[in-house]
Amino acid sequence: MHMEDFIQFFSGSNLSIDKANFDQFGLKAKIKHYQKGQLLITQGQPAPKLFFLIKGMVRYMSVSATGKEFTQSFAFAPGISGSTRAMTRNANALFSIEALDDVICLEFEWHVFFDQMQSQPGFLAAYNRLLENMFIKKEEREFAFVQQSAEQRYLTFLDMNPQLRDKISLKMIASHIGITPIALSRIRNKLK
Repeated sequence: MHMEDFIQFFSGSNLSIDKANFDQFGLKAKIKHYQKGQLLITQGQPAPKLFFLIKGMVRYMSVSATGKEFTQSFAFAPGISGSTRAMTRNANALFSIEALDDVICLEFEWHVFFDQMQSQPGFLAAYNRLLENMFIKKEEREFAFVQQSAEQRYLTFLDMNPQLRDKISLKMIASHIGITPIALSRIRNKLK
């Protein structure tokens, strides 16, 4: 059933690919389980896999040379996760992906996935829709950093991520919205 979930997610409401067509691609996925705190990929290491999250949530995080931790983004099931840069350039990942709770996912080898996708217009169109959504989220996040106050970013974060409100630490939220935990504490006190 997990592959059907992936096909449904990947195709969206257009269903530009169906199970019969998808089976032709010959994609083989491994079902993987990651426990809370485990890394799907590690900063500074090769990351040639694409993950389809069936259950759970992850965070993209990086650590600076001085040891400061930054929470870049989050991904939830059902959803795609991985390092586009590391996969497409055969480069080391600029961040780690950490399981925030128990994660079950399908794991694909990127180059096999990409080669198959290029030969199938429906598959490629579905992937383009996923990329569009990722770029839109990135654009909105960049806008928030240059146009919104820290308080506005916090309120937007809560509005856009209600599933995270009680599941992650305030330190992660502060890092994600670009402020210190102390500044977040002040904002939260002001909003009470």
